Amino acid sequence: MVNPVVIMWGSMFIGDEYDVPLSVADDFSNTVLKSLAQHPHFQPQEVPLTTLNSLAKHDEVKPQFAMNGDGWFESKYGTDANTIIRMCRKMRRHDKSFRDEYDGIIKDIRRVKAMEVDATIKSLSWADGLEDVIRNIGLDDRSLKALRKFGDSRSTSLQKACQQFLKAMTVLQHLNDKSDWDTEDQQNWVDANEMKKDAQKMWKNTLHQIDGLKKTDASALEFASDLLEKEGALGSREIVRRGYGVLNKSMTPGRLSALLKMYGEEVDVYKGSARQTFVKKGTNGFIIKDMWAYTAGFVDADGSIFISERGDPRVTIVASGDNGRLHCEELQKAIGCGRLVSDQKLAKNTIKPVHRLIFSSKNDIREILKGVLPHLKLKSLQAKAVLNYIEEKDSMRKTELYQLVTYNNWKEHKNKAASLLDKWGLNADTIGGFAEGL
Repeated sequence: MVNPVVIMWGSMFIGDEYDVPLSVADDFSNTVLKSLAQHPHFQPQEVPLTTLNSLAKHDEVKPQFAMNGDGWFESKYGTDANTIIRMCRKMRRHDKSFRDEYDGIIKDIRRVKAMEVDATIKSLSWADGLEDVIRNIGLDDRSLKALRKFGDSRSTSLQKACQQFLKAMTVLQHLNDKSDWDTEDQQNWVDANEMKKDAQKMWKNTLHQIDGLKKTDASALEFASDLLEKEGALGSREIVRRGYGVLNKSMTPGRLSALLKMYGEEVDVYKGSARQTFVKKGTNGFIIKDMWAYTAGFVDADGSIFISERGDPRVTIVASGDNGRLHCEELQKAIGCGRLVSDQKLAKNTIKPVHRLIFSSKNDIREILKGVLPHLKLKSLQAKAVLNYIEEKDSMRKTELYQLVTYNNWKEHKNKAASLLDKWGLNADTIGGFAEGL
């Protein structure tokens, strides 16, 4: 028989105390799943947790959370643990014959939630030795999600808040152990409580920067987030247009775009494929309603359609950073073709890694260009030319199509464009004539 794992949770959640010791059996996941499945409002689903061998033996949880940072209950059942518990309690009052079953479900929900909190804290690279402080400084569902999203990127301020909170609690504990206080002790008590409040305020402000905005700006962000979840990727101008009568009259596309770039991640909104376009990240990734239109935005903005001097056609999509990688991975999965090259350093001073989704085979090129062509705004000519190029048999016509694509890729760079025309012994009008019939 193995020793039970004891898990503690902070008590800041509304309506319930979760910081009582909990014993977790080796077959815990199956037990929870079976218990939850008995509830009429649940459908059996895989418990969102993986363990390293036996959970009870190793006391180690491997975090598995939704891509937008949602907790296990939010991502699997669409609501939080407290709401489910309140619902079970209400049902228990109306159906007392199943009181024990409802109590069992509530107990299982608490266990899963406790494990979620434990996994969240363990996922922080700096949390070692500060686990109890994190549990007590202010840990509700909203803060847990923010920790999963920003815990490491905002670690400096979060650690400072934890250290200040720990210092204040140490002083308060020392004073509580004293039976008699003098004037200095009284002042120390006041100062320590003030320090504690400041630490909690720093913690909250670091995790929830959106709380410092004006109400009209915060409401605009929430409106944009809800709209993007429903409609998929949109530009700031379209969001403002659809927000007529809802958004403050002073809200302009430029103002909204600036807000989304600065605070969008707080409401799960990120930069989209095209300029001034934004997309929401859901439980399973970015919410994209029209994949080809979205992909076309990437090709127009950060992609290329070209033919090498050796005559090899290619289409590439380039993105940077962690979200850029996620964009490329989801595009590759949705389109079903292309080769992903990740974590490249294209320059010595590059901070964010660069990721490229490359389409080089004829079949892959056909697939992506035929899909994006109706939606391309800047590179439709190159797309048509390359589609014709890969089917063309006449070598002279292939040369013309190569020159057409290459010139149009460089025509905004006057020196390069002039150099190409001089090299080929052609003029711009002749190159333009090569587009006839496409």
